[in-house]
Amino acid sequence: MLPYLKQALGNLFRAPSTEAFPKGEPPAAAPGYRGRLVYHPDRCINCGLCLRVCAPQCMERTVEKLENGDQRVTFTFDMTSCTFCGMCADFCTQHSITLSEDYMIVGTQPEDFLVTGTFIKKAPPPRPKLTPEQIAAQKAKVEAAKRAKEAAAKAAAEGAKADG
Repeated sequence: MLPYLKQALGNLFRAPSTEAFPKGEPPAAAPGYRGRLVYHPDRCINCGLCLRVCAPQCMERTVEKLENGDQRVTFTFDMTSCTFCGMCADFCTQHSITLSEDYMIVGTQPEDFLVTGTFIKKAPPPRPKLTPEQIAAQKAKVEAAKRAKEAAAKAAAEGAKADG
């Protein structure tokens, strides 16, 4: 009983070993912590790699056609299904998905756990119409390049035969 009493009295005069979080400043996240997902739609190129590597399939892409040929692309991330593995952020070539150090992921409504972003994907410019003369000229150019390549290969083969 005496060792416990000594320990109890010693703890009375020490600083607390816990943090007063609700009253004080929230502590910083540990290095390398993978918290709330952050989506930057202005960087996204709509490649879909994040959708393919997401194991819990917590992402959804909605594509809406606009009247001028553009597309409105909306990504929705459901944080209730996310395992915070970071694969989507690792595979994103444009760094449009990152994981923050925010560990205060709380809410009372299902919408509190959704991360959404929308961007407009521009339609490609129309291809110019080629005249029949331009098409014939392109075909002739391709045929000439093919013949030149075959002649070079034949000459190389004959040179190797003569050397060997």
